[in-house]
Amino acid sequence: MSRTTGPTTGPEQQHARNPPLEGVPESSSAGPSTPAADTPTHVWRTRRPGRTATIAGIGTTVVTALPVFLVGGLSMQLRASTGLTESMLGIVVAAYWGASALLSPLAGSLSTRHGFRWGMVMASSIGGLALIGIAAYTPTWQWLLVWLIVAGAGNSLGHPPSNALIGVGVSTRRRALAFGLKQGAVPLATFSAGLAVPALGLTVGWQWTFAIAGALAAVAVAFLAWRVPRTPRTPRATRRTRERLPRDLRVFLILASAASGLGAAQSSVIGAFTVTTAIGVGYTAAVAGLLLSLGSLANIIARPLAGWLADRGIGGTLTTVSLMMLSGAIGLGGMALALPWSFATGVVLAFGLGWGWSGLLHYAVSNAVPRFAAQATGLVQSGAYIGSAAGPFAMGFVFEYFGPTTGWLAAAGIALIAATTAAIAARFHPTRRRARAEARAGSLEASREESLAESREESHVDDQAGAAT
Repeated sequence: MSRTTGPTTGPEQQHARNPPLEGVPESSSAGPSTPAADTPTHVWRTRRPGRTATIAGIGTTVVTALPVFLVGGLSMQLRASTGLTESMLGIVVAAYWGASALLSPLAGSLSTRHGFRWGMVMASSIGGLALIGIAAYTPTWQWLLVWLIVAGAGNSLGHPPSNALIGVGVSTRRRALAFGLKQGAVPLATFSAGLAVPALGLTVGWQWTFAIAGALAAVAVAFLAWRVPRTPRTPRATRRTRERLPRDLRVFLILASAASGLGAAQSSVIGAFTVTTAIGVGYTAAVAGLLLSLGSLANIIARPLAGWLADRGIGGTLTTVSLMMLSGAIGLGGMALALPWSFATGVVLAFGLGWGWSGLLHYAVSNAVPRFAAQATGLVQSGAYIGSAAGPFAMGFVFEYFGPTTGWLAAAGIALIAATTAAIAARFHPTRRRARAEARAGSLEASREESLAESREESHVDDQAGAAT
């Protein structure tokens, strides 16, 4: 068992020895939490477990997301070698997210059973295998499909232990920021893919780009194996039976899941088709890659900023999520105009705000139903996975057969529906429902007291009239 390198003090460090094994999953259900008495013992190798947990979560997320975003960023180079068309690009991207969706329940169960280190190391290893596989053997686009299915399996396995580790290592007052930083790793992968186009894809070629990414994944695996605390395997008998969600929460969670799915459908289209469309607008391949990185940078800033503000009581609600999705719809409309300036502005808006709501949505849902956080965020993430798979699959055919303008307008329409759904979900928030129920109860009580007072007054008048007679 590893040792801590010094005393543990302060709000983050108080969790360094024997923290409760609990977390708020953001990208997949991490499984049911374990009672404190049954919590596996684990010891950190650092005096700053919060920082280590966040870095480990970021690293795992980047490695498992990089394959699909590198494919999107290098799609023009892949087209010449594998015959990848826009509709085929949509199919392979959809396969990645579809594999993540299908394997997410099993991945959550495995990570709960085997612990943080096992889940994160296995996820990063599978992501690295997919990167090396694409570099070594991808003669046709069908092989690209196979490798992205493998990468999707790694993505499904990486999120539950990453989220649970943040829940263990990061203090409550910094947890929303930590989740924002961890979810910011998704656009960080897109940012890296965008930079890889001019830096590597146009110089050493797409095979070497994937090979270098695979080597970096091996470094991440080594870091995770060294720094993430080992958790003893949890016996089946010690795991708590999952509670059923109360009926009055289901409408709220179904709406939140629908908003998540619709929002993910339009945002995954942005990552897949920005580079190819930018080249059609008039940008060179190198500038198109840099534009992808610029939009990703806006997203990297937006996600942790939204979490930081939520930690301070600013935003952090589904209404905020709705406004961010609405801003993304405006950005997608700018991309549909197909003018260089409107396209660039739209990319920043669509990436920064239209794709920056993910961590905030999970934070808002888990705060709304803290007792059922794992189930609630798992349901919401299932919606996101379904949308991420369906969006590129359908939109790939739209982009190929109806053109990019129609494709981006359709994505903007989906974003508008997502924003509306999130706003409706906000009205069904448990706190708001309780407030409305209390207001109705108070109004009924006031009406009853008013009626009693009127009855007493009428009785008093009748008594006075009887006495006068």
